[in-house]
Parts: sequence; C-alpha cells; structure tokens
Amino acid sequence: MSKSGAFDLASGLGGKIDKDDVLSAVDRYEKYHSDFGGVEEDRKANYTDMVNKYYDLVTSFYEYGWGESFHFAPRWKGESLRESIKRHEHFLALQLGLKPGHKVLDVGCGIGGPLREIARFSSTSVMGVNNNEYQITRGKALNRVAGVDKTCDFTKADFMKMPFSENSFDAVYAIEATCHAPDAVGCYKEIYRVLKPGQSFAAYEWCMTDAFDPNNQEHQKIKAEIEIGDGLPDIRSTRQCLAALKEAGFEK
Repeated sequence: MSKSGAFDLASGLGGKIDKDDVLSAVDRYEKYHSDFGGVEEDRKANYTDMVNKYYDLVTSFYEYGWGESFHFAPRWKGESLRESIKRHEHFLALQLGLKPGHKVLDVGCGIGGPLREIARFSSTSVMGVNNNEYQITRGKALNRVAGVDKTCDFTKADFMKMPFSENSFDAVYAIEATCHAPDAVGCYKEIYRVLKPGQSFAAYEWCMTDAFDPNNQEHQKIKAEIEIGDGLPDIRSTRQCLAALKEAGFEK
C-alpha cells in the first residue's frame, strides 16, 4: 500500500470532484453504460467526459489499495503484488529495447507509476500523456518525491490528438490505456505518427478473445461489467486490435 496514497485519503484528497458532488458524478458516469440504459455510441462520442469522471472518482482509491501503477500483472508463486507489477514494467522496457538517453512516451500514464519505474530501470526520459487534470497534478508531485522530475514529465492532452511533432520518440508504450480510445485505428495512427521510424510501440490491452460470443447473454454481461468497472467505451477483440495496428502502419 502506498503511504502517500493513504496520507492523501486521510487529508480528504480524492480527485477533482467535490465530496458533495460525488453521487451525482457517479450517476452521470453510470448512465453512459448499458446496465443503466447507456449505449456504446454515446460512450465513444463522449469518451473524454466519461473517462475523466471515472478517474476523478477512483484515482485515490486505486492508489490507496493498489499503489502507483494501475495495471494488472501475472504473479509467480511467492511473489508480492508490488514485485509482480515491477517485473511487468521491466519486461516492457526490455521488450522495447530501451537504452540510456532514449526519449520515451507513456500513452495514458495515470499518476505515473510505470513511468517512474521504467525511467529508473532504463535510465531514460519518459513523457506521460494524460487527459485527467487530477492525475497529472498527483503524478508531478510523486515525480518530485521520487527525484525524477528533471527527466520525466506529463502533458495534459487527448491521446487521439497529441501535441507532439512527428518522429519525436524513441519508443512508445501504453499499459491498459488505449482501451479507453473511441477509435483504435485513430489512436494507433497518432502513436505511429509521433514514433521515430523503425522504433517500437508496446502495449498491454483489454481485449475480448475469440471465445467471446456476442449472442451469449452471459458473455455480454461480463463484457458490460468490465466496461463500467474500467471506464471503457467498448472492448475490442484481439483480432480488431491487431488489424487496427496494421492499418495504422505498424508491422510485427
């Protein structure tokens, strides 16, 4: 458990939503989802509002119970949660072939737990892109505590239209983040645009497998519960994600 996270909750910090407005924010968020009458088209059309409401509501609770990295990781027997998450992030850095001095982009960076770990592990500079004001404010404070504020930073931006020049980064990664995008091809094209030619993009993504049956009510229920539980407009299939990456210009 993050001590800083526990301190923040004790101090009454819980995101950008005032305590008196939490219930109405939850109500507005829920209404985007199918269990409350919402439809996929509205979630995609209003993804910025939906995702921001989600993270304004959950960020401090995530940090309190999960730590600074908001993602899953497989665990070996006897391995702690914190160890498994670090190993997951180190593996990503190794797969990208990161080297000291590389300029790296974290797409949908949360409060920057992976950003800080990967920067320290690989001696790189990492820029995090995030469209949630509270998470960026929190992330910058944690960067200062960790002593990486000279090499790591955040940009408040929509990853569907990032304010970076073409060929800006030596590597790009996304950890359970581009699943929030309303259009996979558009998101991956934007990542392709800012990545230097011949360099790598790596991602962990929420996907439905080929076993998913859209006509199976139980399958649909599970999918809808994941969407509302994680602030997702839709969950694409693995095949759709791979096809979108190819259409965006990426090669294996």
